[in-house]
Amino acid sequence: MQRYIDELSLLHALRLAVVATDTAGVITFVNEAATEVYASDAEGLVGLELRELLPVEPDEAASFDLHAVLAGETWSGDLAVRRPGDGTFVAAVSATPIRSGDGTLVGAVVAAEDMTEIRNAEAEAAASEQLLRLAHEAAQLGSWHWDIASGVTVWDEQLEAIYGMPPGGFDGTFAAWAETVHPDDRDQVMAVVEEALTTRSSYVLRNRTTWPDGTVRWIEAHGKVTSDEQGNPTGTIGCVRDITDRVTVQQRQADAAARSRLLHEVTAAFFEAWTLDQVEAVLASSIERLGEILGDSVRLRVPDDLSTVTGGIAFVAEVRRPLAHEDSQLLDTLAAQCAIAAQRAELQARTADIAEQLQSSLAASPLPTLDRFDLAVHYAPGGDELEHVGGDWYDAVSTPGGSLVLVVGDVMGRGVRAATTMIRVRAGIRGLLTVDPAPRAVITAADEMMTRDAPDQFVTAVAALVDPETGSLTLCNAGHVPVVVVHPDGRTEALGDGSGVPLGVPVDLERSVATARLDPGTLLVLVTDGVVESRARDLDQGITALRERAAKLRDRPLGELVVALAALADQSLRDDVTVVAARLR
Repeated sequence: MQRYIDELSLLHALRLAVVATDTAGVITFVNEAATEVYASDAEGLVGLELRELLPVEPDEAASFDLHAVLAGETWSGDLAVRRPGDGTFVAAVSATPIRSGDGTLVGAVVAAEDMTEIRNAEAEAAASEQLLRLAHEAAQLGSWHWDIASGVTVWDEQLEAIYGMPPGGFDGTFAAWAETVHPDDRDQVMAVVEEALTTRSSYVLRNRTTWPDGTVRWIEAHGKVTSDEQGNPTGTIGCVRDITDRVTVQQRQADAAARSRLLHEVTAAFFEAWTLDQVEAVLASSIERLGEILGDSVRLRVPDDLSTVTGGIAFVAEVRRPLAHEDSQLLDTLAAQCAIAAQRAELQARTADIAEQLQSSLAASPLPTLDRFDLAVHYAPGGDELEHVGGDWYDAVSTPGGSLVLVVGDVMGRGVRAATTMIRVRAGIRGLLTVDPAPRAVITAADEMMTRDAPDQFVTAVAALVDPETGSLTLCNAGHVPVVVVHPDGRTEALGDGSGVPLGVPVDLERSVATARLDPGTLLVLVTDGVVESRARDLDQGITALRERAAKLRDRPLGELVVALAALADQSLRDDVTVVAARLR
């Protein structure tokens, strides 16, 4: 419940408008940002079909396919989105399918960010650039003529103004022009001119130029190599215009796009970071990218303690020039996302620790020390960190007469509910063992207990009783994986295979038993279905693989053997895995 509350709070804290749908595309959840962006309360959005909100334009409808998303595909892009009341807005939309724990598609999550102002600004900037270009073309352009023979370059007054010089301020030499080229661009500019002279071709230069007062401007020069009748180069002619304003607009657009892209990608990366190390890695990568955007105006760092992050200033190691408002805002947004991710990671770590301690206390059953038996067990709960409690259990009990009772069971599912049922069933069966350790009596009494106390739970179990003096084995199986017996010569048996139904299902059912004779050195193996089930094979093949590996490793120390048998589990299923082994001396 606490995890659900925390995740719900996180969704409401996001600045992105998030809605969730069922498999029919009907909205089932909206966060607070969604009510603001769509200008409607939650009651007005929940129950609507998603297609009533987006997209608006027919061509966009063709590009966005909700059915494909609900079939398992992801989609992202810009769409014109409706508000239920009135009006539309441009949004950056990301649609992702939702899957349940077993991989079944159960709906979709659609996140939208209102990009209207940004897109309008981009459109205005593009229009401004177009007007600027037309204005420059209509204006008088600066022109030059360079004569190779005399070495004289002639500039008109407009060209001198473009280079920040008064009329007559240019001395007419090639060297004087070369000095105006920004040092960082000089080698590239000279290479273009030399290539044009060699190939007798036209050329275009776009480079920075330094005015006599130190001002740096951008120019665009269109030149042409002149030649004599024999084709020898005689000089160059061309015209120049100042493109500083255009470059500035382009740089601002690129910066705005980079900032938007960074925030979108960082938001997604933080959302997937579940540990503090992962959060720190995302932050380090984000700060490196942010440093490229901000340039040399500031030096950034990753704080030593993420819990101290309350604002963008926590990332600033040195400010070389005052930060622009949008730069400070970008840092603060990154800080807010980092703080949310760090808090979630700390909660995740605490929850995982609690789950691990809980599972340790639930599943650990001390093995008795017996003269005639060697015993070993391997237990590993499945699921993720928040599900790290399982429904498997095991017991090994010595009877007053010197016999050994082994019980292995499995409650379907994981998490607290499965663990709670497991505690009740294990405690009940352990109590039953003190009354009558006979497997049939134990399983029959467990049937009655499950019918009375947990009729809606699916539980399997197997109980085995071994008398070391006679070597007799008796077992009763309630819908569980069969018990594998490995004889000293390597022969194997699967006892209880296909017998019995889960606990509590039968009504007045006479449980059957299986028996066998065990010689000294015989190995007995009890497992849960997490060992033998797999996506790549059927259950019978899994049991066969268990028998083969147990036979191959029958003489190994039991501690090594149970680990090797547990390794048969299909890790992709993330199921609980239990292996109990006993060897008769």
